[in-house]
Amino acid sequence: MSHIYKSLLIIIMLCLSAGSFAQKKYPSQQELQDLMLGNWERIEDYEVDIKLALDIPGFRMPSRNIHYMYKFPDKSKVEVKGFAIVPKQGIQPFFTFLRDSVSLQIVNDSLVSGEALFEVTLEDTFMNELGTINFFVNQETGNITEAWVVHEGREFFRLTSDYEQVDGIYLPTSTAIKMTFPPDFKNLQRLGKKPTDMREFDASMTDEWLDGSIKIQFKNYKVNRGIPDYKFEDETEDAIQD
Repeated sequence: MSHIYKSLLIIIMLCLSAGSFAQKKYPSQQELQDLMLGNWERIEDYEVDIKLALDIPGFRMPSRNIHYMYKFPDKSKVEVKGFAIVPKQGIQPFFTFLRDSVSLQIVNDSLVSGEALFEVTLEDTFMNELGTINFFVNQETGNITEAWVVHEGREFFRLTSDYEQVDGIYLPTSTAIKMTFPPDFKNLQRLGKKPTDMREFDASMTDEWLDGSIKIQFKNYKVNRGIPDYKFEDETEDAIQD
């Protein structure tokens, strides 16, 4: 009889153990937000050299070498020869978006190449379509190592970033972005075309979605060195920050 009781006890303990594993306690939304923003909020100012390469349908821009400066809370400046488009948040992907977001949710945790990650999701619009935005977030540093957007089974966007530690702050060394655009996005190429070229261009139009990419390299960081305000004057005319 004692063997039966022991067996029942073992089964009950195993069931309780399995239940405890199933009910993982993830950080709260506020704790997750604090984790993801904590690294960036330690930055008072920085400057960095950026190499930017775009391959986007209907848009041509040669590879550019850019010097970017930022100072808290909202000063930024791009120094570049020629035309370039650079996000105002610079190296801080989704910083403004995450700071204002109220709908982050952890849906899973994973171990990828030995790195402990949270999978975080939220609903938002992307290219005027409702989509799900997912992030892989490093559980220790809060860095977004990967982000992607899916709508109706189609992946619109995927970003991957590698980081290094500079003066105790984790900063990106490279970011790669792959995008998919609707077929009519190719209409941008109509701009500036000669009428004699339009027949050939119209014949090239298809219903296929178009692939594009952005590659960014970062080097020569200087962080929290105290950039004077006057250095943010006289914005380079050919640099567009959006």
